Amino acid sequence: MKDDLISRLSKFEQNITTRLTRTESKLVRGFEELGITTDTRNNWLTVDDDARIVYVDTIGRSLMVLLADMARQGATHYGDNYEVVHKGETIAAVEFRKVI
Repeated sequence: MKDDLISRLSKFEQNITTRLTRTESKLVRGFEELGITTDTRNNWLTVDDDARIVYVDTIGRSLMVLLADMARQGATHYGDNYEVVHKGETIAAVEFRKVI
């Protein structure tokens, strides 16, 4: 009986931790899409505008944040596709466009 209680408490603790982590992730993404910086790293991406390549050091950002930061970092070819590269591997292609 004691082992059963400990097992249920452990599962409950894991469940709560998972839910809190998901909630935090959703809040951070929501704030970033509103343009609110949730961290101090402004150099998470680099744009090679001539080659139409975006190098990112994290994949934990929303598409809207990616597009806005591409413009800030010097992307200029609106309507063109840019390759998104993470750790030396192309992980996506995104059509560069203005965001509101």
